Amino acid sequence: MDFLRTLLASAASLLLRLLVVVFSLVFLASLAVAGLVAALVLSVWALLRGRRPTVADFGLFRRYRWTDIHTRTRAWTAGRGTARAPGEVIDVEVRELPPRQGNTQPRG
Repeated sequence: MDFLRTLLASAASLLLRLLVVVFSLVFLASLAVAGLVAALVLSVWALLRGRRPTVADFGLFRRYRWTDIHTRTRAWTAGRGTARAPGEVIDVEVRELPPRQGNTQPRG
């Protein structure tokens, strides 16, 4: 009788583990499908608005994060530099930009 009880307990445990694995795989697959659907919807939305869908470059994020941290650290440790007079103005030269092709409506 004890053998039958341990056999049933181990079979139930194995069945429970298999169910957890199957449900985990189904959940993972549903997350992947949801991500693909979201990417497809956003790409179609960008194309309908006349814009090119962009692909994220995660290496670029790491590079800019490093330069951002490095710049902030240097800015805090380097001091303020030379102070300008309160009335000093730096002037820039204005140039006209040609209108963008295919976009006739002004943004705003």
